Amino acid sequence: MKKTGILLMLLVLVGFASACLGSDSNTSSQTSTESPKYVDVNGTKIYLDQIHFYMYGAKTCPHCRNMKTQIPSVYGEDALTYYELIDNETNMELFRQLNQLTGITGVPAIAIVYNDSLQAIFEGEFKVNATPEIIATAMKENGVIMVVQGQIYLLPRNDPRYSALIDALRTIFVEHRGVDVQSVLEKLKSNSTG
Repeated sequence: MKKTGILLMLLVLVGFASACLGSDSNTSSQTSTESPKYVDVNGTKIYLDQIHFYMYGAKTCPHCRNMKTQIPSVYGEDALTYYELIDNETNMELFRQLNQLTGITGVPAIAIVYNDSLQAIFEGEFKVNATPEIIATAMKENGVIMVVQGQIYLLPRNDPRYSALIDALRTIFVEHRGVDVQSVLEKLKSNSTG
């Protein structure tokens, strides 16, 4: 897990800084008169119309406003579902559950979903153009990338300790419904000793 964390940290620090879309690296896109339909990331085609972002934020937060502008400008108006926290008790309760499960305390809290599958969760801003690389890395590692308080984690899909957590996070972001936090935490605990 440490090796993967270092790999992901390097990817974030080096790979994302290299302006992923339209660069001369191993990333290329289909050419047409319209926006590219997919991005090829080291042989993995990431179809741009299959990417969706779910974001918890606050209208008073400049980072939230920035991401609310950046995401639609790169991926289109329909690519973002936004949940306002201020004066919305339902969204606040879901954010509290997200906090209990992940330790996320700040906004924006953004989930990246590809082809209806949770791929990454970010606390704070990130380089939106790097999304295809983030997705390709999550797919290659068969996990969900989570960046919380500056730390990078990989929640492995094939580890039963994390399946309940990944499902709960998807429910909170994508289905916009609450989960039984205690049950998820108990499953994490019980599976970690066995």
